[in-house]
Amino acid sequence: MRFFITEPISTEKDLVIADAGIGRQVTKVLRKKAGDEIIVLDGSGNECVVMIKENKKDVLVCEVLTCTKNSNEPAIPLVLYQSVLKKDKMEWVFEKGTEIGVSEFVPFLSEHSVKLGINPARAHKIAQEAAEQSRRGKIPTIADTMLFDAALAHAQASGYVTIIAHNIGAFANIRKCGEMTAKAKGINVFIGPEGGFSEDEIARASQSGFRVVSLGKRVLRAETAAIVACFSVIS
Repeated sequence: MRFFITEPISTEKDLVIADAGIGRQVTKVLRKKAGDEIIVLDGSGNECVVMIKENKKDVLVCEVLTCTKNSNEPAIPLVLYQSVLKKDKMEWVFEKGTEIGVSEFVPFLSEHSVKLGINPARAHKIAQEAAEQSRRGKIPTIADTMLFDAALAHAQASGYVTIIAHNIGAFANIRKCGEMTAKAKGINVFIGPEGGFSEDEIARASQSGFRVVSLGKRVLRAETAAIVACFSVIS
């Protein structure tokens, strides 16, 4: 079992995991005891095998055995700019996007948005659990919700290649963007809300130098589009 922790890890001294939630899960759910091993990650890409030495009221004292660099992170950053969706759909995007390899989520509000915000703490918890399950070395960051124009400026400032998915018009299929993304230092993907982007928003994105792409002939739900687009550019 793998756990992200906030405590610094050093092979020179014992690791004290003070997170009672982790302590309870390790000892009461997984029934780990002194002498058993677990994997802990510090969020920077390092992962360490540690051996439980003792449990003091759900505070674990562990010996650090080995530390290595996690090899499951994508070669370049992938940032998903997702127009805020209804709660269950947005949470699904956080979970599956994390499993695929999204490094940052940027929720934003667009013209056709119905839902106007997210629960940041809940979103982080979903991303952390998905990162642990998928054996990633880092938990994706989740930006504060911003307006569409702010999202455009945020993407421009990153210096990454940016693509925006739209299902109306004769745009190149996302699978033909390989040459554009192959040498990119990072990739931004914009996905609209349940009602899609407005034509004005697509025009403004184009004026910002973003590449408008199609995800195919069929109209996808917003949450499906997010996963299809991210997988297409990162796999």
